Amino acid sequence: MNEREAFIALNQVSGLGAITVKRMIEAFGSATAIFRVTERDLQRVAGIGAERARAFRRELDQVCAAGEMARAEEMGAQLLTWADATYPSLLKTIADPPLVLYVAGAIEPLAGPAIAIIGTRHPTVYGREMAQRLAFQLAGAGYVIVSGLALGIDAQAHRGAVQAKGRTIGVLGGALDCLYPKENAGLAKEMTVQGGAVLCEYPFGREPDRQTFPMRNRIVSGLVKGVVVVEAPHSSGTMITVDQALEQGRFVMAVPGKADSPASVGCHQLIRNGARLVSSGDEVMEELQELLPRTACKTAACAAAPERAPEPPASAEERKLLAHVGNEPVHIDALIRESGLPAGMVNAVVVGLQIKHRVKLLPGGLVKRV
Repeated sequence: MNEREAFIALNQVSGLGAITVKRMIEAFGSATAIFRVTERDLQRVAGIGAERARAFRRELDQVCAAGEMARAEEMGAQLLTWADATYPSLLKTIADPPLVLYVAGAIEPLAGPAIAIIGTRHPTVYGREMAQRLAFQLAGAGYVIVSGLALGIDAQAHRGAVQAKGRTIGVLGGALDCLYPKENAGLAKEMTVQGGAVLCEYPFGREPDRQTFPMRNRIVSGLVKGVVVVEAPHSSGTMITVDQALEQGRFVMAVPGKADSPASVGCHQLIRNGARLVSSGDEVMEELQELLPRTACKTAACAAAPERAPEPPASAEERKLLAHVGNEPVHIDALIRESGLPAGMVNAVVVGLQIKHRVKLLPGGLVKRV
C-alpha cells in the first residue's frame, strides 16, 4: 500500500476526519504507517479515546483502496488525495480538507480562478435571474463557477455558466453514484461535457443526509477565493457556508434584494456587517481582480483595474475590540472582559470585522488580526 492508496482507504473509516488523520500522521510519520500501529498506539493520539481506538483499529483491518479505485475507473471518475500533485492547493489550506476528492469530469478547473455563487433552494424569480446572470458574466470572463448543485440558486448558477460555455464545478452532499437531487442529473452531465466537474468527498454508495450537506459546504467555499450570496433567509445552509468561508479567509459578497423580501434577509444582514454589495459580474471582478492575469480579462472593469474603494471608518465598538486584538490569537472571552462590551455585541462586531477582513476567527473561539 502506498500513501495514495492509504488515504483512499482511510477515507472509508467511519468517523475518521481530516484533523484526526493529520494528528495520526504527525504521530506515526505517514498515512501508510497508520495501518501498522496498535490499538494502544492509537489511544495516544489526541482526541482518540479507548472506544474510538478500538473502532478505528477494527475498520483499519477491513478497508482497502482497491474497490474504490476499481469503481472510479468503471465510472470514468478520478480520485485525488493529499498525496496527489493535482489536489487543489487552495482547498488543502483549510483546516479540514477532504482526504479524497471523487471527481467526475475534468480536474483542470480545480486549479482555475474560481468564485462560488450560492443561495436559497427556494428563490424568487429575481433571485434565479440574478444568479444565472452573474454566473454567465463571470464564466464568460474566465472564472470557474462553484456551487452545490442543489435546486434553486445553485442550479441557476451552474446553468448560467453552461450557457456562457464556461466551466462550473458542482459539489455534492453524497457520493457520485448517489447524485442528489435527481432533477439535476441532466445539468450535471452538461457541466462535465463542457469541461467542468462534479465532485464529492464520499465513498461510493454514501447517500446524502442532514450531516453530509453542511460538510459539503466547506468544500464549496474552500475551492474559491470569493463567495457571492444571492438570496438567503436568515437561518439557512447558505449562511453556514458563509460562516465557513469567513473562517477560511474568503471574500464574501452579497446581492441586495427587495427591502421586504424574506429571501434576502440574510444578504441584507451580510451587507450591514460589511460584506461587499454586488449587482453585476463586473463588480464581483473588481473585488477579485487579482485572481486572473490582466491578459485573461475580457471586461472593461477588469482591464481598467480600478482601485478598490477605501474601507469605511471603524465604529467605536470596532475600534474598542481592535485595540485588544493583535497578531497573536486572543480568546473571544478575553475580548469580552477587556472591552467591557456585552457578549452578544462582541460576537456581532467580530463577525463584521471578519467580513471586512480586519480580523480572522480561528478554531476554539480565538481571534487574531489579519
